[in-house]
Amino acid sequence: MTSNSIRLHLTNIAGLGAVQLLKSLLPALEQNKSVHVVEVYLPDKGELSSYRSADQSIKVTIYRRQVPNALSRLMECLYLGQRFSGEVPLLVMGDLPIRCTTRQTVFVQNSHLLRPSKRAWDRASLKLALLRYVFRSNLKYAQTYIVQTTLMRDALIESYPSLQSRVQVVPQPVPAWLLNSGIRRTGRVASASELLRLVYPAADYPHKNHKLLAAINNSDMTQWPIASLDLTLDEETNPAPDLPWLQCRGILSSQEMLDAYREMDAMLFLSTDESYGFPLVEAMFVGLPIICPDLPYARVLCGDQAIYFDVGSTDSLKIAVNELHERLAGGYWPDWGEQLKAIPKDWETVAKTMLDIAAQPPAGATNELNAREDKC
Repeated sequence: MTSNSIRLHLTNIAGLGAVQLLKSLLPALEQNKSVHVVEVYLPDKGELSSYRSADQSIKVTIYRRQVPNALSRLMECLYLGQRFSGEVPLLVMGDLPIRCTTRQTVFVQNSHLLRPSKRAWDRASLKLALLRYVFRSNLKYAQTYIVQTTLMRDALIESYPSLQSRVQVVPQPVPAWLLNSGIRRTGRVASASELLRLVYPAADYPHKNHKLLAAINNSDMTQWPIASLDLTLDEETNPAPDLPWLQCRGILSSQEMLDAYREMDAMLFLSTDESYGFPLVEAMFVGLPIICPDLPYARVLCGDQAIYFDVGSTDSLKIAVNELHERLAGGYWPDWGEQLKAIPKDWETVAKTMLDIAAQPPAGATNELNAREDKC
């Protein structure tokens, strides 16, 4: 079996976070000298559909979807996957294992694949239940799974016990456009007592929890020391149009995000569920203060340096915002040095680690389910 070559499966990479990650990771994967990327399967829509490698020896295959994406994805994973069979190992970047005959490694970023704490029967919950069914049904077709944190590894194994010893942790650094920006914040741009300028970069997904802003009582606006809160949403999806300091700026380019990180006073993060939390890593990297939910994913990344709030409470959020304002007025600024020790310093290191795992899985990894039962 070829162990110094790899194929990359990206046919379902469309989400904003996943696309941004791949834009930094893909070049590093292709430039690796020890394991050579020989073929890349790309989606037929979205930003990655037009990606072309600088290495002309890499074959680029566009995966055409003839039916709606959800149905096409189901067919690809369960019934049409044999087209990805072959001797060259397959690194799947889109969360779900493919039903095919090859040495397969799957990069899992979607925390919604974990067993839910409670059952729900709305349309979104049923869609996620179907994703978990596909994941569980195809577990045996991949030898190894890669996640970004030990928290996600442990939760994945708890949800699918057969993955014990088959999950590897590979954290990622900030995007390439930020890595070499030279931005290192050590204090406010404005005077210490001025109202806060905040940013929350997140797409319009339910778990990003923008709805919490809609629950803010307009009658006590004077108790929120905020000059502006920039959201990366279109105005049509503004969760609270009556909040005078809320600004929907749409998707920001990398240059616009750099400008925000140079000017903003802090990162506000509202998400109820993350497998990693890239904006938190970005904020720590540039040195910004962080206000975020008191949830395990945030605690693992931010430790005791963030200011935490109850994810479902506007009163708790208001207290956290006021706490930050008071701290900054008193000269406070966070030190993220300890937290950043666990974050890789470049994408080349990440690429090498992932390719080494995919090309030569750890001894003892198999593509057969063990005796334990997976329930989700």
